[in-house]
Amino acid sequence: MLAVDGVISRGSLEKADIETIKLAVSEVAGCDYCIAAHTLMGKFAGLSQETMKQVRAGDATGDARRDALVRFVRTLVDTRGTVPAAELDAVREAGYSERQVIEICLAVASITFTNLVNRVNDTTLDFPAVA
Repeated sequence: MLAVDGVISRGSLEKADIETIKLAVSEVAGCDYCIAAHTLMGKFAGLSQETMKQVRAGDATGDARRDALVRFVRTLVDTRGTVPAAELDAVREAGYSERQVIEICLAVASITFTNLVNRVNDTTLDFPAVA
């Protein structure tokens, strides 16, 4: 999975987009470990605490592109990939390319795996807890 994350990091998505995806998916999954880890990584990627709270809650951030990404990711997870055409169109209209849509799916798959491993193993939180 580290190799997959390496591929994702070398793709065309911005680091802030990758952390947005990982925060949104981890929130839906309820993975406290990944929420804490990606809140810290999100900070390093330039996301504000307020933006990360909004991403986790699925609330508007004031950034139309980021908001389209969060809606798409949450829909992708909630529908298990059966995304309505309107949601796919919305993320494309927000400026994400076909390649980036595939990279978004890869990032969702990667963090979903990590969420599962941490939840199954009840991984000890070694990052600052997030409220």
